[in-house]
Amino acid sequence: MSTSVRGYSTRARLLDAAEHLLRERGLAGATTKAIAADAECSEAALYKHFSGKGELLGTLLRERLPAAGPLLAGAVRDEDAEACCVRLVRQLVWYYEQSVPLIGALFADRALLTGLRPLPYGTAAAPDELLEAVVRHLQALRECGRIRADADVRAAGALLLGVCFQRATLTQVAPGGWPWSTEEFTAVVGRTVAASLTARTARTARAVPGPGLPRRTRHETVAEPAAPCKELE
Repeated sequence: MSTSVRGYSTRARLLDAAEHLLRERGLAGATTKAIAADAECSEAALYKHFSGKGELLGTLLRERLPAAGPLLAGAVRDEDAEACCVRLVRQLVWYYEQSVPLIGALFADRALLTGLRPLPYGTAAAPDELLEAVVRHLQALRECGRIRADADVRAAGALLLGVCFQRATLTQVAPGGWPWSTEEFTAVVGRTVAASLTARTARTARAVPGPGLPRRTRHETVAEPAAPCKELE
């Protein structure tokens, strides 16, 4: 394997160049010629390490997407529902901000997407496995009584992933166009999802004065009490 004067292998420089161009110019700008030039090597050198652009970008996505497993691993500790949800949102926002520019290549090239299957565990391109990581945290809250026993943790996890992915995508399309700062977004989304998991809805009907009018339902919410929680393994 050849090595540049900077001490990086040609393969590593090609992956660096491909990542840089995908983030800055998108898939159309990440041609083999542009990648080779950015890596300060010839196209012939690129083909010594990769069969073509597809293999190069596939390798990049497999090796350079941030791993979500370690990001979401850890303990619930003494967190209440809101603190846990805020932490998950903060982690997911960071994760998608790093991943979305690279993931976009998947949707622009069907052959590349097909060639990557099965997708690596915990990548944003494998949302089912990322969802399971989030759900485990919410299940731990449910098991220790910090959210309702009937709370739909899978739906809540899907909402967290969806809104964080949407934010990262829209930020790429229109930088500065999102109405909230990262901290405001994290707090609002975490608080809102936590409230949906902890509030108990009691339905009590009362008659509305006046003949022929339907009965109206009043909703009252009662917060669930917190309880000691075991660490999430």
